[in-house]
Amino acid sequence: MTAHAAAPPRTRSSLGVLARSAGMVAAIRGVDTILSFLVSVLLANRFGASGQLDAFFLARRTTVGFADTIRKLVGQVALPPVIAAADRGAPLTLAILPRRLTWFFVAFGVVMLAGILIPGVLVHLFAPGFRGAQHALTARMMAIMMPLLPLAVIASLLAAVLQARRRYGLSEGTNLLQRALLVLVLAVLVPPLGIVAGAWTMLASGIAGFAILLASAWSIVRPARCSAEAPPPPVAVPVAGGGLLAAVVLNGYFQISSLIDFAFASTTADGGVAALEYGARLVSLIPGLVMSSLATVLAPELIHAVQQDDRAAAAAGIERFQRLVLFAQAPVSVGMMLGAPLMVGALFGHGKFDAAAIAAASACTAGYAAAAVFLAPMSAITSAIYADPHRPCLRDLTVIAVSGLALRAAMVALAAPVWGAGGIAWAAAAATALTFVVAEAVAVRRFHHFHLARQLFELARCLICAGVAAMAGGALLALVPTPQGTIAELALLAALGALVVAGYAAAALVLRVPEVAQLRALVPALLARRKRRRA
Repeated sequence: MTAHAAAPPRTRSSLGVLARSAGMVAAIRGVDTILSFLVSVLLANRFGASGQLDAFFLARRTTVGFADTIRKLVGQVALPPVIAAADRGAPLTLAILPRRLTWFFVAFGVVMLAGILIPGVLVHLFAPGFRGAQHALTARMMAIMMPLLPLAVIASLLAAVLQARRRYGLSEGTNLLQRALLVLVLAVLVPPLGIVAGAWTMLASGIAGFAILLASAWSIVRPARCSAEAPPPPVAVPVAGGGLLAAVVLNGYFQISSLIDFAFASTTADGGVAALEYGARLVSLIPGLVMSSLATVLAPELIHAVQQDDRAAAAAGIERFQRLVLFAQAPVSVGMMLGAPLMVGALFGHGKFDAAAIAAASACTAGYAAAAVFLAPMSAITSAIYADPHRPCLRDLTVIAVSGLALRAAMVALAAPVWGAGGIAWAAAAATALTFVVAEAVAVRRFHHFHLARQLFELARCLICAGVAAMAGGALLALVPTPQGTIAELALLAALGALVVAGYAAAALVLRVPEVAQLRALVPALLARRKRRRA
């Protein structure tokens, strides 16, 4: 009997526990996102939608963006064996990790050296439309931020240890402190020192964040490694997860998709990269925040679900997680699509960020918000495929990744010359929707108990609720006069968000969406628990 079969039975976390954990993560990330937007507002006000700002965003996207992808990739590889070791009571040491993970240290060390020594070559690759001073500025800032790549590998291992122990506050709080340092320095030094100061600050805050994360996880790892009484970890214990190459394919798909968008944006007019960057960051403010918070909290639960020997129960768990993320994602994406001009105008419509820049960033925001609706359930499927220990996952993930990249490149190539940066974001949304269809087809073939018809019906109910919310929000915008001033824009935006959520919830109650029924049952239990605590 394998160690997996002999493991003690696991109990699925209740909706209330998931909601509290996701709420905590979302709150921390929300504050972190607000701080990051303070930086973005300062940069927009100082540099406008200029070629200089395009250079900074492209350099950050190809360094810090890569570092974020590395953290997700290594965390995805490390989390299943770390959770399995924690379930067995084994010590958390480097011995439980796949040996191939060592190649990441070597590979990204080489990439770091290349980025420092020959950054111009990488700029030609990732920004073929940059020339002259803009090319040189991008290369300079890219070389400054390249050391963040190897740091991200180690940081992701530490974050996996904290996540496996469900200490979300420690891992997420690290990012918050790092961002606070970034805001403080950029607010004071960027105006007098110029845009290059932003690159140096990104590097310094990354090093500080890594040190904090190491201190947070060391209390967990150190006793297991130093105690003579701790039993040695089993060497030949199979664990769930698709391995390093499958993780590279999965995370490479998301990173390359983003690079495709920005590579084509570099061929558009000045400000195209900045518009796409602001659109992507605005979507990360709420829609991305919801999905990333849910993904962080649900990752251990999803791994437990697909590890079950009962394949029908595993498929049912996958269906549940997919419905849950779409249910949470749809209303915030609808609100973002409708309120994009208001949000862009209120946050960035000052100083050198003119009306044309506002229109371009608004179109990018709406397009990426639409993409998030399909990205949420698709990510649930790809994560489940990766974590499934019963069949190899590389082929299935490769089919999804290759199909998605081909669709993305073709659609963006057609849209960029005609509609510019806004067309790129909407082309990305269309490609994501078609890739979601591919992922569903793969899920049906892989998980034989996956009920596609029933799942599509449940997802359609959520989309109908989103349509009702969109009509309510659209009616409000049509009836209310165009607001004048930042305060009026924010007030209308708040009213729009409240109406969209209310319309979505009302439609969900009428259509009896399962998640609403569970929430209705949860409220009396929470109220009763609060009364008992007060008593």
